[in-house]
Formats: sequence, C-alpha cells, structure tokens
Amino acid sequence: MTTDFTSEQPDSVKGERMISRRKLLASLGMAGAAALVTAYGTSATAQSVTEATYGKPELLPRELMNLSYVVSTTIAELRSNAQIQNNLVYYVTDRGQEGIFFYDPSDVSSEDNTGTILVNASGARFKRVVENYTVNAKWYGAKGDASADDTAAIQNALSEALRWPSVKVIVPAGTYRTTKELYLFKNTHLVMNEQTTILRSHDGNVFRNYRTTDVFYRYEGNGNIIIEGGVVDCNGVKFTRVCNGMALAHAEHITLRKVTIKDTQSGHGIELTGVRHVLFDQCRFVGFLFTTQNYSEAIQLEPALKAGFVGQAADHTPTHHVTVQHCYFGPSGTPGTVPWPCGVGAHGAYPGAYFDHIIVRDNVMENSTYWAIRPFKWRNSVIAGNHMKKVNGGIFISTPSATSASSKDDQGVVHPVQPASTIIVEHNIIDTGTNNGIYVEGFAEGSGEKVIIANNIIKQMDGQGISLRSNHCVITGNILEGVKKNGIYMTDCTNIVVADNLIRDVTFHGVQINNSKGIAVTNNSITNAGQNGEGTYDGIALTGTSKETRVVGNTVRTEQGRKRLRYGLNAASSVTLLTRLQNDLRCGAVNGNLLDASAAPNTSYEDLS
Repeated sequence: MTTDFTSEQPDSVKGERMISRRKLLASLGMAGAAALVTAYGTSATAQSVTEATYGKPELLPRELMNLSYVVSTTIAELRSNAQIQNNLVYYVTDRGQEGIFFYDPSDVSSEDNTGTILVNASGARFKRVVENYTVNAKWYGAKGDASADDTAAIQNALSEALRWPSVKVIVPAGTYRTTKELYLFKNTHLVMNEQTTILRSHDGNVFRNYRTTDVFYRYEGNGNIIIEGGVVDCNGVKFTRVCNGMALAHAEHITLRKVTIKDTQSGHGIELTGVRHVLFDQCRFVGFLFTTQNYSEAIQLEPALKAGFVGQAADHTPTHHVTVQHCYFGPSGTPGTVPWPCGVGAHGAYPGAYFDHIIVRDNVMENSTYWAIRPFKWRNSVIAGNHMKKVNGGIFISTPSATSASSKDDQGVVHPVQPASTIIVEHNIIDTGTNNGIYVEGFAEGSGEKVIIANNIIKQMDGQGISLRSNHCVITGNILEGVKKNGIYMTDCTNIVVADNLIRDVTFHGVQINNSKGIAVTNNSITNAGQNGEGTYDGIALTGTSKETRVVGNTVRTEQGRKRLRYGLNAASSVTLLTRLQNDLRCGAVNGNLLDASAAPNTSYEDLS
C-alpha cells in the first residue's frame, strides 16, 4: 500500500500536492536515491547538495525515511514560486521532463538550463537528481517534432560536460531541427536512437568540437568523445552553403559508431584536423551535393593548416591513428544529391606532417565519383577487405608534387617531396569503374614507395587494373579481369616484384613495364590480353629504357575465338640486362610468341657473378 507524506506536515505546505515515497523511489533509481539521501540524511558529515547530486554517494535507499516532504509540481510552478522550503523535495511532472529537484543553497550563480538547473523568482537554484552524469535532451525542452527549434535544448544538454567530469547525453527518437552549430566538449558521450535525426536548418556545420573563440594546440582540445547512433542530416538541398557534418580538430580519442551522415553540402561528412586515435565503426555516409570540388571526402584527414577552418591554431598538428571499419559510403536517394566523390582520404598536407597509421577495412564504397579511397601522403597504413562497386576509381595512393602547396611551408619554401609510404592494400574487391583499379602515384622528384598490393580482385575497370610509378613494391596474388587498358602498368619504377597474379580479358597489354629498373615478373598467368585489336598488344611488354628486368615462369595464353596478341613476350631493343627463362608463351600470337630484341638477354640457369 502506498503512503503519502501527509501526516505532520507544516502549515506552509498545506494544500501542496504530495507524492508517495514509492513513486519517488521508482523515479530516482538506486544511485539517485542514494544521492538524495546523502544530501538530506541525518549524518553530521553529509555532503553538500551539489556534491550529493553529482558525486558518488554510497548510502542506502532506506535512509529516504529521513526525508520530510515531497511535492509534486511543474517546471513553470517551480520557477514562479518565490517561497523556499529547505526540507522539501520537488517531483517535476512535465511530460518527458519528469524528475526530482531540490534546493541548493550553496549555488547563487548557475543559469537556468531547464534540464538540470531551475531558477525561481527569488533566485533560488533547484538541482535535478542525476544518475551517473546521464541526461536526456528532452529534459531541456527538446521537442523532436521537426518543427521546433531544438538547438538550445540539445546544446544545454551537451554543455553539462563543462560542469561535470563527463556527460552522457541521450537524444530519443525524433527529428530535432537545429538553427545553429552544436558544440561537443571534452568527455562527452552522445547517444542517439536509430530513429533520431539532427536536422540542419542553418548555414554552418552540424557539430564541432570547438567554438570560434577556442584556440587549441596539438591534441589538447575537446577529445574523449563518443557518438553513437542517429542521423546527422546536413539538409544540403535546402541549405546550400558549404558545410561539414562534423568538424573535429586538435583532439584525441574520438569514436563514432552507427552514425549516419546524410546529404552534406559540398564539404565533408567528417573533417578531421590535427586529431588522433579516432574510430569510425558501422557508420554510413550517404548523399552529397557538388560545388566545383569533385574530390571531397566523406572522411577527410588534414593537418592543422592555415587553410583549415576558423578557430584553430595552424600549428601543423598531423592527423594519425584513424580506423574506419564496417562503414558504408554511397547515395542517400534524396533528389538532387549524388554519392560521395571519395569515401576516405586527404588532399592537403604539410612538410613533415604525415597521415600515419590509417586503417580502412571492411567498408563498402558505392558509386564514388572520384576515388573511393585516396591515401594522400599516408604512411604505415592498411587498406583491406573493402568492396568498391561502380566507382570512378578504386584506390589512389598519391604523393604531393614538388610544386604543390602541400610541399611548401608557411613561408612558401619548397621542401623535398615526401611520398606515401609503407602501405598494405589487400583483399579488396574493386568491381566496375571508369578509371584505374589501384594507382600508386609518383613524380620525378619522388614516388610512392614500400606498397604491398596483394590478393585483391579488380574487374571491369575502364583504366589500368594496377598502375604504378613507385619504388620497392610487391604486387602479388591479385586477380585482374575485364580491364579496358593494361592489366598491370609500371613506368619509372624501381625494385618491384610482380608475382603470382591472374590476369584475364584485358584490352591492352597483360603487363607493361616502361622505363623501369629491377623489376621481377614471375609466375603470372595472363589469358586473353590485347582484346582491343588483333595483333596490337602483347602478353608482357618491356618498353623504353627498362633494365635489370627478370621475366621468369610466366604463362601467356589466348583462348579460341578471342583476339590474338602481337607477341606473347615483347622486349624492345632499348631494354638492357634482361633475364628471361622458363616462360610458357604458347599463345598463338600474330607475329610470333616471342620477340626479344633486348641487348644480350640472359637465358641461362647459371648464377651471374
């Protein structure tokens, strides 16, 4: 049987609406009850109200019997009431904002935020009992009806992180229209229902982890942030100024899990400027609107540069240790939008600032209009298990050119080219595209290096299957099928191993090596190369000034009814120091299965010394 606190009540509260102890306990929960008891218990060593509300009390709920009276009220009534009763606890009944409040005589300055602090007509502060620093955006007046302006309510909930050691903010299902950017502070855990949408209705970003007045260096800004669930709708069709879904800078330890970024206007889904230890897990990046920047990345990595956004120190802090896994990049279906040009990548750098330890694995990139993944000056990184479908290009491992802004410091001094380096590209599927499958870029001043391209499946690309201008690389175990240019193309390369690849139905050469040194082409199977025209291309073509090339144990075939090769193996007269042996070139080529015009090729099994 429920018993109200109605006996022996003082005259000052006669006629007030009382609430039962059982309802009070049910609304508080264990931690909240203990906090309230600690505040009002009979112990001479009881904590202050503030400490009791936000601290870690350990008293038992049975001590609630020491409470005097609990009054049922509304937020409006509590604000308008100029009378203060120290021995009263107030149970707010507003729908979605229910909870226990009590008077804090030690606080004379906190602002009313609707959710956890209420200020009455006489300036008294009432504090909500909060368990485990967890708040609900509804407490602060958020409606989630797609019509009301919920900016202040959500921001007030997020801003609790400025008062407490940490905060967990829950945003229930609904569409929350925002008219200003929302700021994320240190030690914030934002949890959104899968049916929650934050709807951008302004010209800025949706979220940032800094205000324009903040200036942070290195990784000292607002980090230790977790965001889970929900949709961040940039609403780019209606609000056409360039924006990011989230702009995160000068911080560390950031996690996004099961978050959808939708319909971004020309900027980036997530812009990472000078951050480290970042995880994207099971997120979706869908819908994009162009201006003229077709290389925009859904997840963009950049160092802290002058070219970055306002409010940040341009101290060149690099972005590193970023993992993107189990995510989807593609169309949203919103009329007027297109898929993301690039899923993960970068397009700006600074001398000495590498993108280090970037892991992109087990993602799906669909209909990318630039390159699905663009590792620009990445180092010590892994790209594995991704599926790229109907893209412009697959993976573009690129290096800043000597004349680009990325090779110049703030004084305009040009630094030596710093190439992408030490990257593993494995077990990816690149299916149908209008450019190359995998491209490792280089320049005369410096080329990509130390790249392993292994066990990928690349098919139906309009460009090269694999194209390199690089040094010290391994290409092995790949399947290349239906490529409209060369299966594997190398130019100006040094020390490359091309081994155990399966190449079928390509339009140009199966493998072409041009102006390169120290290339080993071994145990590859090439079938139906040269399908662009009868007698036009070769199974393996060695051209230009290539030297110190080993071509050993390869098999070249043309199936019946398919266009025939010019030669199975064709080594130009400008090629030098060629070692060639034990290749099976029985392919029925038009001009002959073998043409070796190189100077004094080595075909002996004897060691050379």
